[in-house]
Amino acid sequence: MVLLNGKNLKLYDIELIMNGEDIAVDYMVVEKLEESHNLLILEAEKGARIYGLTVGVGLNKDTEYIKLNGRFTEELIEKSTIFNKKLIRAHSVGIGKPIDSCLIRGIMGIHINMLLNGYSGIQPRIINSYVELLNRDIIPFIPSMGSIGEGDITILSHIGLTLLGEGEVIYQGKTMSSSKALQLAGIPPIEPWAKDSLSLLCSNAYSVAIAAAALLKTAHYINISELLYCLNLQALNGNLSPLNQQVLDACAYPEVIAMGEKLRSLLVGSSLECYDDERHLQDPLSYRCGVYRLAELRLSYEQAKEQLLIQVNGSNDNPCVLTKHVNNNLAENDCHQAVLPSGNFETLPWVLSIEKLSLAIAHNALASVQQIVKLNDPYFTQLTRFLGNRTAFHALGAIEKPAVTLAMRIKYLAMPASLDYFSVAGGVEDTATNAQFVAEKLKNQLMYGYELISIVFLCVVQAINLRKEKDPSYLLSSKTDSIYHMISECIDLNGEDKSLSKELTLIHDYILNYEI
Repeated sequence: MVLLNGKNLKLYDIELIMNGEDIAVDYMVVEKLEESHNLLILEAEKGARIYGLTVGVGLNKDTEYIKLNGRFTEELIEKSTIFNKKLIRAHSVGIGKPIDSCLIRGIMGIHINMLLNGYSGIQPRIINSYVELLNRDIIPFIPSMGSIGEGDITILSHIGLTLLGEGEVIYQGKTMSSSKALQLAGIPPIEPWAKDSLSLLCSNAYSVAIAAAALLKTAHYINISELLYCLNLQALNGNLSPLNQQVLDACAYPEVIAMGEKLRSLLVGSSLECYDDERHLQDPLSYRCGVYRLAELRLSYEQAKEQLLIQVNGSNDNPCVLTKHVNNNLAENDCHQAVLPSGNFETLPWVLSIEKLSLAIAHNALASVQQIVKLNDPYFTQLTRFLGNRTAFHALGAIEKPAVTLAMRIKYLAMPASLDYFSVAGGVEDTATNAQFVAEKLKNQLMYGYELISIVFLCVVQAINLRKEKDPSYLLSSKTDSIYHMISECIDLNGEDKSLSKELTLIHDYILNYEI
């Protein structure tokens, strides 16, 4: 059970929710939700023009739909309900293939957590229905495309449809109408009014969920990359001087110093610690500067995670409802300007950090290709050309080509996308970030990245095999020896030239599930 309160959701919790864990709402936030909704209604009854409640949304912000002269009557509540339902339906225009059910669970968990901050004014009963939808594992049919990164309104609206009892879902392994699924689960369809529907739409939970899933994989990818670099340096019989603490202290980037310490610890006990007159004085930059690339990769990941978790545990709501519980500057009985326009749906802080991470991944990928080329070259290794033997003449020469293909794709996906947008909604929504696309690019980079480092692992293990044949006393560090032996079992390059696609698949599957 993952307990949500709007403040403490972590990537690990999101992963649990994606994988089927139930959620519960911290009872401490319920009062805040009720006060937020009551304050929203009070402001409207005082005559305030409220976006998405008394007036429309987007360019329709200048059109009044609900005219209040005092309290909400049953007639006005009914009129507001009609407006809210139409708002959900009109924005349900997503296109493309349906979103994976695990990701949808992540979307819902993240969105619920955001709403629990109490800035939306949504009815608590709507959140209760939302929680039940997730815990009963009712998966709305949601198309995967349609967001420009300033609130995933055309995507999240499809969850709103399900809560209304409209559209289709997957429930108990079957595709069925939302109304039937809600009936079977004992969940009554919602009756949204006031600002309920806008609260359900005004969130970046879809883009955030994609980014969260990608960051969960990135953490593992970085750990594998650090281990691979150390194994790779031993395959080259490389120089440890660039990792020397005093050398790194001379420039004093904190993240580089920390990475140097980690890499040195992974290389303890290696023959690289011993003098070798065959060792080059200086290695190619793809090796020599590896500590810097890995340091920036890890730093970029940590920065992206930090920024994304701020979004996960914050509010995207526009307008923003400020109650005494969330704004101590408001007197207890003073509701003046308690519902304020907001730009808190802006994703730029975490989008830019994801784009930086994508660049760091690309830099490491390009270096990986250069490392493969160097391992294939006897000048750099003092081993055989293309890491062959007496009967494998072509050996690993051709493997450089798929490596380049993968690196070029990773490089292309690193190109910034947050600047590509058009003005929409009559010029009111005139900037965007492409948050969904940026997050998807990171996800695809990792997909190609694992394929690329599988090739590097194959080359590295073969180089170490040859180095051990040349010098039986050559030692690997204890922390890299295990993965070397495990991958060695996946490959057999001691015979004739052969197809290596099967070996690459075995290595890929092994490292993808390798626990560090």
